[in-house]
Amino acid sequence: MTRAISQFGSELQSRLKQFFDSPPGVDATPLEIRERVLDEVERLVEPAGRGRRVFPYNRLLVRVLAREAERAAFTAVFQDVAARARERLRELRSDSPADLDASVTFLDEAPAEWAGAARRYDVEYQRCAEAPIAPPAPVRQASLHLAVLKGAAAQTTYTFCQRVVSIGRTAEATDRMGRTRQNDVAFDDAADGTTETVGRAHARVTFDASLNHYAIFDEGSSNGTSVVRKGATIPVPPRDPRGVRIESGDQIHFGRAVV
Repeated sequence: MTRAISQFGSELQSRLKQFFDSPPGVDATPLEIRERVLDEVERLVEPAGRGRRVFPYNRLLVRVLAREAERAAFTAVFQDVAARARERLRELRSDSPADLDASVTFLDEAPAEWAGAARRYDVEYQRCAEAPIAPPAPVRQASLHLAVLKGAAAQTTYTFCQRVVSIGRTAEATDRMGRTRQNDVAFDDAADGTTETVGRAHARVTFDASLNHYAIFDEGSSNGTSVVRKGATIPVPPRDPRGVRIESGDQIHFGRAVV
């Protein structure tokens, strides 16, 4: 009986290893491929003595086969892969380089060296010397310019230099708890088929000084928020603390209203 159990355990371990080591199929989702990348990072953690573990690299160069129709979904999933790698290393109680960074390149076609292999991605690991520490240069916050394209608002254009810009219906919105919120971009309290799809506390735009960019956050709206960039739609998950980075020329949809 003991021998049979041992043999069963060995077979199970072998099958699990084969499952996790096998490359993701051509129909693998962006999330599945990102998790495989993180699994590879996890396997490279090394013991450092006295119970410590370390990840010996500080740069990941990720290449992913993602054709044009898939590009928006892959971009959304892989935009925070470095932060996800740091999070995975913390879960393993492993030391990680303070400057751990990741560069992701999306390929339209598989490179020649992948010929004959059913591959969707590869990862190159590097250990780059840290640059001498210099006093950080002061960050000059970019201006945020918004033009209302669909929907009725208090103004047709807005310019901000503040760190947080709140967007919603009516200039002053009160929630069920009696708390008041001031909306910097205030859509009218009107029913015209478009404007009423903006929630009273719909979204906010925040400037991140450490990354020197603006990001849009959906604050739990009923009709959703999305970013349209060069014809691709990037959904903004509600109450997601990561938000979605925005770029000049983006269209942002709040329900059916557009800026």
